[in-house]
Amino acid sequence: MTQISKEYAAALFALAKEEKREAEFLQALKKAEEIFRAEPEYMNILDSRALGSALRASLVREAFGEAMPEYVVSFISLLCEKGRINEFFDCVAEYEKMYRHFLSVCEVKITSAVPLTESEKTALVSKLEKSGKKTVSAHYTVDPAIIGGIIIESEDSVIDGSLRGKLGKVKEVIGK
Repeated sequence: MTQISKEYAAALFALAKEEKREAEFLQALKKAEEIFRAEPEYMNILDSRALGSALRASLVREAFGEAMPEYVVSFISLLCEKGRINEFFDCVAEYEKMYRHFLSVCEVKITSAVPLTESEKTALVSKLEKSGKKTVSAHYTVDPAIIGGIIIESEDSVIDGSLRGKLGKVKEVIGK
């Protein structure tokens, strides 16, 4: 993510907090993101220098004006006017990150060699929440290549409790 996308997202998030509409703005951004990903030519049109910035901004207002909060529409229009629409996806990701932090939610990816039972998932999430003092939103994947154990990845750390990881450490020690 660029510093520019962080600054734009931070400005929109500050406005959302002021209005107490953080979730509503995120929902609108995600909807626009879904549309832009489904129809990439829209992004190309909004990024086209052949069209004036005012025309691009008016296209955004025409497309989203009634369906989204005015501030979100203005935000997308501003990105068009400043020639920064290519930063939109990064802005959405950064806004979502700020929103999760605001709610004290930590996203984690948990990889296991075999599918975890519901009780194992519940116990693991509970332990993570107690240790991190945040609500945990867990996403699970299965990867038999890790042989056994689990790997927990969050935004800022990785806990490798896999058998493959432990065997790799033993191999390093033996190799020295």
